[in-house]
Amino acid sequence: MTDREQLREAFENHEHNTPDPAAVYARVQELSQKYKRRRRGAQIAAGGVLGAGLIAGAINLPAFLPASDAVSNTAAGVPAAAPSISPANPETARDAQFEAYYDAGYGYDDAGRLAKIWKLSDDDRSAVKAEAGRRLLLGETLPIKPTADKPVPEETVSPTQEKQFRAFFNAGYTWDEAERLAKIWKIADPADAKLEGGKRLLAGQELPIKPKAANVEAALESKRANAFFDAGYEVSDAIKLAKMWNLKEAWSAKVEGGKRILAGQSLPIQP
Repeated sequence: MTDREQLREAFENHEHNTPDPAAVYARVQELSQKYKRRRRGAQIAAGGVLGAGLIAGAINLPAFLPASDAVSNTAAGVPAAAPSISPANPETARDAQFEAYYDAGYGYDDAGRLAKIWKLSDDDRSAVKAEAGRRLLLGETLPIKPTADKPVPEETVSPTQEKQFRAFFNAGYTWDEAERLAKIWKIADPADAKLEGGKRLLAGQELPIKPKAANVEAALESKRANAFFDAGYEVSDAIKLAKMWNLKEAWSAKVEGGKRILAGQSLPIQP
């Protein structure tokens, strides 16, 4: 798998209750800090500024185990139906699942093998990784041994390219539009079409295709969430702000906090 293919993968946004929420959440908090740093580095080069909000509307998460079935379900079994209740900070839980997956030595190809075993969509390997990580956090053994991806040459992204990537995704465009633009502009690699699209957007030009309205809204949310983190705030700050602002989720607090920061306002707590 190439570096660009790895970067193409996004981050899942919703996780459901687990049999032992207190223990799992403690582990979640521990792992999420390290994973967040890794993820933030990949976001810029991949155009991952789409963030969790956009991906949440695009992927179809696998069903997760209800609390009553957590013990009886085997590692190789198909995930059972999910309960409707989600924890207070689903994004943090999702981050920890990815971290557990990669720390165990599993890679991109392993997600494809697990998708076949669990009868999940191979087109959404991020969701498969999240399910595998969730099971690992619960102490389960996965039905396959890890086979880490082969290292690939690291690609350097210049400050100019970073701005172009951000402009492309902040406008609500995704990989699908990049592929279509690559055909229109006769560019071999859709990743280069992202750069060309971002370049034109920064120059005030319109692209020959429009992004989906839902993606535009989600991209705006991600832009605001990124501003929240860029200002030095952490997940724990988002949880505090969610309580202060009577918001149900930490993600909503990140978005609202980033909106205020971009508007030049100060938040009621310091990072």
